Amino acid sequence: MTETLLCAIARPDSAADEAAGGLPPAATGSVQMLALPAAPVLLSQLRSESPAALSRLAAALDAPSCALLMQCAISLGLGPPGGRRSTFEAAVDAFGVRRAVDLFGTLALVGQMRALAQQRDGAGGPCASWAGFWEHSLNRARVLAWLARRHGGESADLALGFGLLCDSAVALMMLELQSPSYRVTLAEANLGHRPVTEVERSRHGIDHAEVAERLALHWGLDAGLAGAVGRHHDARVLTPEPSSPEQPCRVRLLVALGLVADRMTVRPAARHRQHVEWQRGGAMALHVLGLSLQDYDDWLDEVSVQATLGGRG
Repeated sequence: MTETLLCAIARPDSAADEAAGGLPPAATGSVQMLALPAAPVLLSQLRSESPAALSRLAAALDAPSCALLMQCAISLGLGPPGGRRSTFEAAVDAFGVRRAVDLFGTLALVGQMRALAQQRDGAGGPCASWAGFWEHSLNRARVLAWLARRHGGESADLALGFGLLCDSAVALMMLELQSPSYRVTLAEANLGHRPVTEVERSRHGIDHAEVAERLALHWGLDAGLAGAVGRHHDARVLTPEPSSPEQPCRVRLLVALGLVADRMTVRPAARHRQHVEWQRGGAMALHVLGLSLQDYDDWLDEVSVQATLGGRG
């Protein structure tokens, strides 16, 4: 079980953001209250205990979580497809201690967001068709992991976590932000007339990328991963000379991989918005990854084959 924390989410340097093309004047200084799920105590224990103590702590993990960890390992080519129990120790063997704990934390956090979506559905709220949303999120994450492994510049499990986290806060915002309606915000964003994060900030003073970044940091996930999640709609990080000289390479690489994965896994409801985002940042993403248009087409063919084969190979 997790407790719930009420946290005010808003950028304190709103004037700087506005100057950099961030918060529009109407949203400056606005603060939204969101109920952020706290990280499970077990997660912090897994991080703080010595590897020798993992067996005792891992015994408290539920079987579905362990099975999902091993499914991730198998899908990333890090574990055998059969003949092994789905245990946390097996996941540690496949990923290593730190990576297994981080991936478990990511899966647990996304699980909390899915539970929130189901809560809204159960209450007769406006969150319909979540199954398709999460299915697309998982498919995009798998493609991201494949792209990372194919590119070789980032670990596949971190890319998988990045793909799962990017839109994880949408469920939380749909549940919490009713006036103005976040559902209407998404409908406007999908028109593609303005960047999705700009639409969100103009109506709510925050955006789903920022909320997801804060959640990832709150749960103690990798800082580079959290930073990439927070900037995954920001094409400025892909420029040859990033606005911040300290801009980590990991952030640029994950954001570039994410944009390519978006292009390869277009959602019908967001087709126009994703096309506009590709027009804005696609060429820069390919440049960051060192890919030509022909390389992209070849990778797209390979991703299509992988989807047909069910991710094998």
